[in-house]
Amino acid sequence: MVRTVKGRPHVTILVANLPAERDRRVIRECLSLEANGFDVTVIAPRGDRNLRLLPGSRNTRLRPYPLIVYGSGVVSFAVEFGWSFLCIAIRLLGELLRGRAHAVQVCNPPDIYFPLALIWRALGRPWVFDHHDLCPEIYAARSGGSVNTWVFRTLVLLERLTLRTATAVFATNESFRENALRRGVPAERITVVRNGPAAEEISRDATPAPDVATDHRHTIAYVGVFGPQDNVEVALLAAEDLAKRRDRRDWRMVLAGDGETMPALTKLAAERGLNDLVEFAGWLDAAAVDALLRTATIAIQPDLPTRMNQLSTMAKTVEYLGRGVPVVAVDLVETRRTAGAAARYLATGSPAEFAAALDDLLDDPAERDRMRDVGLDRFTTTLAWGHQAQRYVSVWRRLLARRLPRPLAGEADGPGATTTPAAETAGRRASVVIAAHDEAGVIGRCVDTLLADARDGEFDVTVVANGCTDATAQVAASRPGVRVVELDVASKPAALNAGDRVAAGFPRVYLDADVVLTTADLRLLADAVRPVAGGTAALAAVPRRALDLTGRPPLVRAYFAVHRHLPAFRDGLFGRGAIAVSATGRERFGSFPDLVADDLFLDSLFDRDEKREVTGSTSVVATPRRLGDLLQRLTRVRAGNAAMRAAATAASTAGAAPTGVRPARRLSWLRDVVVPRPWLAPAAFCYVLITVVAASRARRADRGGHTWERDESSRVVPAAVPGLGVPAGNSHLRGK
Repeated sequence: MVRTVKGRPHVTILVANLPAERDRRVIRECLSLEANGFDVTVIAPRGDRNLRLLPGSRNTRLRPYPLIVYGSGVVSFAVEFGWSFLCIAIRLLGELLRGRAHAVQVCNPPDIYFPLALIWRALGRPWVFDHHDLCPEIYAARSGGSVNTWVFRTLVLLERLTLRTATAVFATNESFRENALRRGVPAERITVVRNGPAAEEISRDATPAPDVATDHRHTIAYVGVFGPQDNVEVALLAAEDLAKRRDRRDWRMVLAGDGETMPALTKLAAERGLNDLVEFAGWLDAAAVDALLRTATIAIQPDLPTRMNQLSTMAKTVEYLGRGVPVVAVDLVETRRTAGAAARYLATGSPAEFAAALDDLLDDPAERDRMRDVGLDRFTTTLAWGHQAQRYVSVWRRLLARRLPRPLAGEADGPGATTTPAAETAGRRASVVIAAHDEAGVIGRCVDTLLADARDGEFDVTVVANGCTDATAQVAASRPGVRVVELDVASKPAALNAGDRVAAGFPRVYLDADVVLTTADLRLLADAVRPVAGGTAALAAVPRRALDLTGRPPLVRAYFAVHRHLPAFRDGLFGRGAIAVSATGRERFGSFPDLVADDLFLDSLFDRDEKREVTGSTSVVATPRRLGDLLQRLTRVRAGNAAMRAAATAASTAGAAPTGVRPARRLSWLRDVVVPRPWLAPAAFCYVLITVVAASRARRADRGGHTWERDESSRVVPAAVPGLGVPAGNSHLRGK
């Protein structure tokens, strides 16, 4: 019986083109979510009728539907997709009525589920698009050169609508990310989550896989789909050519997989007399794939050099690298980005080219050893699913932060958990300083999200409760491993300086209490300023900024529609609520000055090439809930910025070294935002009006840097948010 744990957030995953138990990416995603405290349901075409749970999972339920029509032409495809849409919509509605489907992930192809996205987002629930395939490019690749322009344009439109209606987008590589950007998706909504096996799927024998199989024949392996775009026919023809170059008793080729070209391939192998050399292994499960590749000498990747294949990361490539198998492949953009020097690349991918390259590598064990080492290193340090799962789960933690309970001991253990391997995190330590004034409503969420997946001792966290009249210190102290310092005076600069005095180690991260930053985001941020051998690290780094505009009134949304596009936020350290600095960067100043604009102060210390916005790391910044709250925040910010510039001018007049305080760019909203985006003109009118009012208020106000004046509305957290209570009996360190 499938059991839902009350209080856990629930994600429903929609798959239309494959049974769930055959989609390895979806399986890994489900296991990662499950291991990190989420409940999961998968709605997909029916495969094995006996399955109720996803294989390998604890309680990921399957809600299959019958697929009674298989598309092979325009009409049959339309009927198949219409039937799938109807079945998925009915089952998804059932999940909603059962109190599940707090968020939905839809996987393509096809790109037809955006009407459901509009409904789900209207309900205030996240809708995430996991972009598996470029459907327009697939159509072009399968059309045999006779592309119908209207069909192609329709597919592009459907893809654009699917991308634009999603709350967040998972792109499988940088090319998919660039495609989403071209379709108009804001960069902060896109997260690259690559395909690839988890380390647990690969055998951990003490000895490496033998270079030659037990029958003393080299094995040339292919693992994947047999479709027109996969070009497996070239592998067969290369085998025929290779048989003319070397002894047939010296090698064999194993083609593992299935698909629509399988009948033609088996017929071709028989006609060419290759049955003694080529074995069709069929569709293999993960264990069988591992067993095959651990005995493989070389892997072959004959994908056609179409636009779709140029932009796609082949799952088989990462499978090969994970076992240290050298790859011979057509020279494709994303294949080269994935495999690097672990592959030998062919210009055209003709059978003769493949045969020559295979023959050469079979006679060069030293080169194979070098390629094997490169492949294993790329897999271990970058491509393994464990690295991708950190990014994947961090997005869900951000989207469903309000529904997440505090992690239970041991909850992050198991397949797919986003814990980082010990070898990778050995010696890793970042120190986080959080200045908190009357933050009892949000400090628990901030710390819990920050440390949800952290290893013991991985991060040093200090919360400085300054001038608090609520339970900020008690809530922070109830979190294991968090140091709490209390100050009598309410002063953010004083709090930051006090936190600096007790913080242990670098990099140093300064974090606002109302910002949501996940463990994975914190790791990426710290790594960006960590010194690297033979390279240049940034001295200061910030995450990308995601603005929470949920439920905000039109004028507030209009203001941020312009504000979010200002160039200052592309290369500045301000407005993110989180800034990481290296030890060298921290040496740029002695202590935080008595100014409100601490982020502008830090920004002034570094040149553009010393700062970095970290791809993949995102901080969720709450925006003001009312127009009055927005005006109050802008008044404080403008007054603080003015004080910062005045202090810089005074220092320069007194003969001190000039600082790099960013000058005001008063027409940037017009030149850099409205001119290239004229549709934002109405929003720009609101932006200018609000800015002028705030500037007038700032000039009249007498504001010093010693008090906290901030927007309280952005710190409102629903009472149902777990983890904000104060558990009794927890020990803590408190300084004063």
